[in-house]
This record gives sequence, structure tokens and C-alpha cells, in this order.
Amino acid sequence: MEDIHKIDEIRASLNERVKELECLYSISEISYVKQSNSLAEIFEDILKVLPNGWQYPEITCAKIVFDGKEYITENYELNSFMQSANINIDGKIRGGIEIGYLEEKPKLDEGPFLKEERKLLDTISIKIALIIKRQEELEEMKILESKLIHADRLVTVGELTAGIAHELNEPLGTILGFAQLIQSDKDISASTNTDLDKIVKASIHARQVIRKLMTFSRYQDDGANDRVNLNSIINDGLYFLESRCKKESVEIVKILESDLPYINGNAVQFHQVVVNLSVNAIQAMPNGGKLIMQTYSKNSNVNLVIQDTGIGISEDNITRIFDPFFSMKDSQTNTGLGLSVVHGIVKVYNGEIKIESNLGVGTRFEITFPKF
Repeated sequence: MEDIHKIDEIRASLNERVKELECLYSISEISYVKQSNSLAEIFEDILKVLPNGWQYPEITCAKIVFDGKEYITENYELNSFMQSANINIDGKIRGGIEIGYLEEKPKLDEGPFLKEERKLLDTISIKIALIIKRQEELEEMKILESKLIHADRLVTVGELTAGIAHELNEPLGTILGFAQLIQSDKDISASTNTDLDKIVKASIHARQVIRKLMTFSRYQDDGANDRVNLNSIINDGLYFLESRCKKESVEIVKILESDLPYINGNAVQFHQVVVNLSVNAIQAMPNGGKLIMQTYSKNSNVNLVIQDTGIGISEDNITRIFDPFFSMKDSQTNTGLGLSVVHGIVKVYNGEIKIESNLGVGTRFEITFPKF
């Protein structure tokens, strides 16, 4: 009888080890098969198989906590028959796992739990930490890849614009030169001189457009930082947008502080910030409205405000507004320069960017830079 009892104990122990191994295998399979899923979905699938690794799966409940968010089994209840383990990633505790029984059971190695179940829980916590780390690395790679693709697009646009500018500048220079040469002839009539004057002015204007277009299209710059005046950036930035604003019944309101202190940075990148935010504001006002541009200094900072009276941004979208390539516009109206790039430029120059928005009322971006 004693031998039979020992055999039963061994059989029961082996069954428990098999259950534990099957639980670990299931988690590994979820990790592999569902690696394209979100962490929340992976956690939910893990919670479905976790109870199977413990002695009493029918009364086992479980909870995973990660970065303050909780994921629980349907039968989860907080009780006194619990065991837990931390989720430790790169030396930092970012969550934990809890396993509990909904009924009281005989006391074993750790309350109602076996010492093997403690090892199992610790192993699962390590596995989940590895899953989280892998998912976060994959997400970082996706973001980096998106930024690289985006940068490549901007470089291509810059190269294309440079080629166009080169091709146009030469004939424009010829037109301007001949027009001014003819103007020097004293025998031409007054009406002809007036027409020539229009040609000269139109040629100079075209050259200015090309020069400004080159400024906005450059993504690869010389890396030089200098003293930058945000008022000048705004005035230059609105150069291309004034006619569009008139066409779309958007009134430009400029409230620019005189003698605004300088900030340190690259003018090309600040142009990108102003133009992109302005274009986004205009697109948010399909039925017209006001584009408000404001600058002011406070304490040791210089502030830039770009505000519209447009359709606004929902709470769901406002949390994603700076994500790479996230857009609420269709591809035909998208400028190709995401707000993620704006956010990146602001951070490079130790700035801060805040956004307030109300649906049907409008959106307000406020960017703060340290003084030069």
C-alpha cells in the first residue's frame, strides 16, 4: 500500500510538472504567433492559459499589471490566497503577476502553493518581461523606420526643388537682364517702359519665390545654429500661405511682440515648424476661420502660439497627434511633414510643445523655447 501511495504521489507530481511545462509552452507559442499583436492582446491570451499551470485551474484567477494598467481573468477576485512576482525590465520594476485561488486550500510550501509553482511564476514573469522588451524594441524599430522613410522623402523633395530652382533661375536671370537692358534705352516709349517695369518686378518676385521655396524644402542643412527671430520666421512662413488663406476664407491674425528676444536654432527647421503647423491649421478650417499667430516672451522663454478656429481634435486622436505618420487628413491633402517631425525639432532645441483642442471650437499649439 505504501508503494502504491508513493506511486500516486509521483504520478500527481509528474502531472503537475506536465501542466507547468504545457503552460510555459503555451506562453511561448503566444509570444511567437501573436508577436504582431499589441501587448494588451498578448496579455489577454496569456491570462487564458495561466490558470492551467496551477493545481486547481478551475478556481485559479490571475492578474497582470504593466505600467499601471491591469489585465485580469474574468473570475478575478482579490483574496488572501495569492502569490505574486514582479515584472522586471532592465533593472526596473514595471509591473507584476498575481495568481490566486478563489477557495481556501490546504497549506503547502507557500500558503496553498507548491514550491514548483513559485518557480513557475518567476519563470513566467521573466518570459513576460522578455516579451514586453521585444515588443517595445519592435515598436522603436517601426518608428525609426518611419522616420528614415520620412527623411528620405524630404531629401528627395529638396533635391527635386534644387533642380527646378537651377533650371528656372537661369532663364529668369536672362529675362531680367534683357528687360533691364532695354529699359536703359532712352528712346523707348513710356508705355513700353511701364510694361518692362512689370516684367522686371515679376522676374524679381519669381526669384524670391524660388529662394523661399529652397529654404522650406531643404531637409539636409549645414547644421549651423544661429540667433533666430520667430517674428521673421512667421512673416516668411506666411509668404506662401497668404493667397491660400484668402482663397479658403481664412483670416490671418498676427499678434507679434515687438523686440522679441532671439532664440538659438536653425532657421530652416523653425520654418518647417511654423509652415507645417500653419498648413494643418488651415486644413482644419474647411469653411474658413481665423489663423492666429502670436509671439511673446516670458521670464527666460520665448513663446510661439499657432491657433485656429477649426474642427478641433478628438480626445482619442490628441494622444496620437505626434505619432510618426499619424494623420487625420487623406493622403491627397497631407503635407508629408508629420507633427512628429515638429515635435522632434522642438525637443532638439530644448523646447516644449503643448496642445489644447475642443471639437467644433479649434486647436491651439503653444511652443516654448529658451531665450538665446
